[in-house]
Amino acid sequence: MFIICMFVNVGMWFERFVIIATSLAQDFLPSSWRHYHPSWVEVFTFVGTFGIFLSLFLLFVRFLPMIAMSEVKLVTPQADPHYHPESKH
Repeated sequence: MFIICMFVNVGMWFERFVIIATSLAQDFLPSSWRHYHPSWVEVFTFVGTFGIFLSLFLLFVRFLPMIAMSEVKLVTPQADPHYHPESKH
């Protein structure tokens, strides 16, 4: 799930980058057409989006676990009504 979320995040970022970078590279005056190069502020903003996504995702997994405790409890030996730890089979 984490890997899929990261691929979605990267895909959405590339979509926005294509929209913004192409609009900034093509001005109305042909003399000012050039390729877009991001500044250090834009690079750190991009890296920060991954950082905030990773932090929020890890908080989500911490407080709302991926596996329900009721499912884990059902497969433990103590959940069996006939379980007696002192008896041997």
